[in-house]
Amino acid sequence: MLAIAGPALAQKTGDDDVRFLENFDGRFTGTGRLQKAGGTSHNLNCRFDGERQGTRISLTGRCSTALVFSTTVSIVLAFNPATQRYGGSFRDGRGTVAELSGARRGDSLSLTYTETAESTRPGPPATLTIRRSDNGLALSLRSSHPARGQNIDLALNEV
Repeated sequence: MLAIAGPALAQKTGDDDVRFLENFDGRFTGTGRLQKAGGTSHNLNCRFDGERQGTRISLTGRCSTALVFSTTVSIVLAFNPATQRYGGSFRDGRGTVAELSGARRGDSLSLTYTETAESTRPGPPATLTIRRSDNGLALSLRSSHPARGQNIDLALNEV
């Protein structure tokens, strides 16, 4: 009986994830904070466009500070129904390239964030959490080494 129920359960879970990913279609704007390991912090203004194609999503946008700093950001994720896991990449215009891997828990994606050798200034491993709420997205990046790397918190509203 379990052998028969197994594929049906996996299909139902996969359908739930496809519906979850539909929530990432749209335009999002908002603010946040970048906290660097050295103690400096900056307020951020960000704009992202989200697009879903099947079991794949992309979030592309730009974040800037009140100063001259501005960078592009691209997050691409794909859901694998066979493994029930997400994988993809993070890139920014300042040379950061990271691999993303993780799973969904309710309305949140919890992803390991591991910078690759391609990064211009590789940082320590981190955790990227993307949470979908009724009115937008929340992104949180947490370094695994508080004395190195950076933490980012963004609250983005759908427009």
